Amino acid sequence: MRTKFLFIIISIFISFNVKAQLIARSIDSILTTYVKNGQFDGSILIGKGSKVIYAHQYGLANRQFHVPITSTTKFPVASITKLYTAILILKLQEEKKLDINKTIDQYIPDILPESSTKITIKQLLTHTSGLPKEKIAAYKTRFNITEFIEKNIVDTLLTKPGTRYDYNNVNYILLGAIIESVSGKNWRQVLSEKIIQPLSLENTGLIQTDSVINNLAYGYHNYAFGDLPAKPLKNDAFIYMENYATAGAIFTTPEELFKLHLALAENKLLNSTSKKLMYAPEINLGLVDGTPYFVTLGSYYGSRQFKGQTKPIDVIERTGNINGFNTIYIQLPLTKETIIIFCNTDAGDLNTITDELLNVLISSH
Repeated sequence: MRTKFLFIIISIFISFNVKAQLIARSIDSILTTYVKNGQFDGSILIGKGSKVIYAHQYGLANRQFHVPITSTTKFPVASITKLYTAILILKLQEEKKLDINKTIDQYIPDILPESSTKITIKQLLTHTSGLPKEKIAAYKTRFNITEFIEKNIVDTLLTKPGTRYDYNNVNYILLGAIIESVSGKNWRQVLSEKIIQPLSLENTGLIQTDSVINNLAYGYHNYAFGDLPAKPLKNDAFIYMENYATAGAIFTTPEELFKLHLALAENKLLNSTSKKLMYAPEINLGLVDGTPYFVTLGSYYGSRQFKGQTKPIDVIERTGNINGFNTIYIQLPLTKETIIIFCNTDAGDLNTITDELLNVLISSH
């Protein structure tokens, strides 16, 4: 009897390993093709539950000196930063330091034009504030958060707060000002105390132009986004990335974003009530693949039909891009699978690549 039981266990183990190897080979085949076509340089991690089932790096972190991308290469994650900011806001709400349903003039009363004072924190989180977007010039001179607000928020709104979704970095930079006001600390310190230190994130931090950041990838662009034949890549134009602040200034690695993902899943960063609030559908953006697609607090939620699949799959996703840096973090909540991809070029279409990888995962169920 024991022999039979042991045989079953060994058979299951072998079957699982064979399946994992087949998935890895399929993923390698897809990504190697994109690399050969000049459409992908980056780092990828795929998780199933709490386990990493695939992690690999392709291409160069620095083309001038032919430095390869490794597991510790740090990437600016652009608007994935907004997820961290949403976590900080909800953490401060847990601590009774703010209420996301209250107007922002209660927390930053002295730096806003009159028209903006009755916007709520939640409207900033969901991009329904009605605020105009910032100008490109906002990143050509270094500003702190207060200076950014003074230079880029004028006394006018495009729409009444709460009436229309309009993606806007200004919303999340204002959230940074609120974090600083209610905590009495620089938002970098709050990020460190509430996320980086508790999770021991050694390769996560904030872009600062005058700092030498070890293992930070360089960015390159050709604006191809998947078009072939591949065009020559150019160095990213200089901007003060730190000006994006709570909207886009964080760097990290796929491994450390996965640590954050697991900490959220296990309610180690936010309690279950806050986490449910963060992922709850808030603003309906219309139909995608025939089903509603929603803004959440810091992410997006809906059902999407991926290439090769016959029906939509529930997803929670957050993407980012600044210059040549393109990033995606996507969860399949029903199957507990996660894909994280960081690129330092825009030569490929990251959405198409992700769809192909998801098709491999979904087809293996």
